[in-house]
Amino acid sequence: MSSVVCAAVIYAALPAVNERPAVPDAVMLGPGLYVLGGAVNTGVLVSDGKALLIDCCETVTRERLRAIGVEQVEMICMTQHRRPNAMGAYRFVEEQGARLLVSEKDRPLFEDVDAYWGDGRNRWHLYHMQPGPQVLDRPLPVARTVKDGDTIEWRGFTLRVLETPGATEGAISYCVETDGKHIAFIGDLLYGPGQVWDLYSLQKGFRVVGDYHGFLGMREPLIESLHRLKATGATPAVPSHGAPFDNVADAAALMEDRLNRLFRNYVSISALNFYFPAQFEELKDDAARMSPAERRSPPEWVRRVAATSFAVMADSGDALLVDCGDESVIAKLEEWRNNGTLKSVEACWVTHYHDDHVDALDRLASWSCPIMTDARVAEILEYPQRYWLPCIAPTPVQVARKTSDGESWTWREFTLTAFHFPGQTLYHGGLLVEGHGAKVFFAGDSGAPTGLDDYCAGNRTFLGEGRGSRRCLAIWRATRPDYIFNQHQDKAFRFTETQLDYMERILIEREALVKTMIPWDEADFAIDEHWIRSYPYEQEAAPGDRVTIQIHVTNHSRVSAAISVRPALPMAWSLEPAVSTTRVESPSRTDGWVGPGASRPDAVLSVTVRVPPGAAPGLHVIPFSVDYREWKLGAIRHALVRVR
Repeated sequence: MSSVVCAAVIYAALPAVNERPAVPDAVMLGPGLYVLGGAVNTGVLVSDGKALLIDCCETVTRERLRAIGVEQVEMICMTQHRRPNAMGAYRFVEEQGARLLVSEKDRPLFEDVDAYWGDGRNRWHLYHMQPGPQVLDRPLPVARTVKDGDTIEWRGFTLRVLETPGATEGAISYCVETDGKHIAFIGDLLYGPGQVWDLYSLQKGFRVVGDYHGFLGMREPLIESLHRLKATGATPAVPSHGAPFDNVADAAALMEDRLNRLFRNYVSISALNFYFPAQFEELKDDAARMSPAERRSPPEWVRRVAATSFAVMADSGDALLVDCGDESVIAKLEEWRNNGTLKSVEACWVTHYHDDHVDALDRLASWSCPIMTDARVAEILEYPQRYWLPCIAPTPVQVARKTSDGESWTWREFTLTAFHFPGQTLYHGGLLVEGHGAKVFFAGDSGAPTGLDDYCAGNRTFLGEGRGSRRCLAIWRATRPDYIFNQHQDKAFRFTETQLDYMERILIEREALVKTMIPWDEADFAIDEHWIRSYPYEQEAAPGDRVTIQIHVTNHSRVSAAISVRPALPMAWSLEPAVSTTRVESPSRTDGWVGPGASRPDAVLSVTVRVPPGAAPGLHVIPFSVDYREWKLGAIRHALVRVR
């Protein structure tokens, strides 16, 4: 049963991991002003049985609105474009004629979503992270766009528009005056005092780097938005996620301080200090910044090929190639073969799946060159359409050898040892080559003289002992390589024990700091954009086919969790519940993948759908709403089905 609660009973923030108090169905913040809980908070202004909504979660129904005296929704004002905020709007726009208001920047992400989904740049070779993957699956018509400083007059209420980019570039807030109070609906600008819902949404290019290298790139716009919010004098603030809170100025100041502390921690051991020396100019003399590692010229038997490739040269004149991401690599190999420097390329080890390391792998077929890589990388190379990840290449290649962590073998006069090496990305391997009295470690993109290549949340680089870069540091400690090669650098480098200790300490501090900034019980929920993901991400079907879509869930928590999913199917498509698993109990602290080498595989939910015989050809987007424990997360994931 719905209930109306007075302002003093504002519901609590997300609780400790083991319990969550019941969330009231509605909270009254003032005369005619309510908040409905759900995957996101929906503001409701009520007058004479009519309503203006601020955002519209999928759980906002006619029945819930009737409980607070609403018979018709006349207007919906959106704080941002993302599905959890907008999925409930369809029923009121299409059935009641509600007028939709959005920011000028967001208009195409409501009205022209077909252009977004049809643009291959949003599917392959992904180096831009905005607007992100939570674009609506079908269009919503926009009645009006709004910008900073605009006012909206509705039935005696006045809403002032404030542009507040942060979690998204086009985000806006609405300040409402009622009963002598100024109440701000702030979207995902904050979750609560000193906290945001996640950190991966802040991935954005800034200064001299693009989105891909822009971890925390929305920090400065977000801080500016916080200053502008404070200047309104609004209190309380109503976020999309989390409880309404007072003391907005203190909440914003705490967030700014924590963001700046995290930024300083991140910069102190960032590889970007090596690649883009001017990127963090304001911290160039910071005492926290690690001194660069010693750089070393390669041994004679390691040769730079081109682009991101190296070759290990055996005494026989045969080569082991490491990565092959560009036509220039093939050209250089052919030159060496023609001048007698190179006899053959006997294999190619691939460090990770990024396009600039794999784009020319298919050209090696003419060399009869088998491809080897870590088992976690192999499937992305063989079936790239199953994944949506940064820098992903569309061309499948066959992998001849899929290595396990710690697997060793001999090649010519060398001993090779493969490692799962999740530094720049979870889907990454490292290769130790021992020979001629030296140890060489091919680290892909997982290190630089100034620290770690951890600058894109979409790459899934975890925090915590034995995970992510801390695992890489442990492998370097154990193997003690004389030379560490990053595929983008001509020279090798070598970390001292002191530098390894320092990087580990910074990562431990980072994990603790992130935990203070989020409502989640583990830091990785905030930096792992793909902790919930569809599999396969994309597949083909014919009209009348059945298709199965899995949802994989990495439970970063140290306790188990109940998880359920609900697909939002296109018209006439149908769920087959008898062969679907839409609820599971996930074990704690799962590995991040399903398949080879997973000691604690991720939870898997499976949905089987019937494509109707009359299904239109083309691309169909299927959103999935997810519940994690008692948290309703909304339609945060989707899969693509291309009907032939």
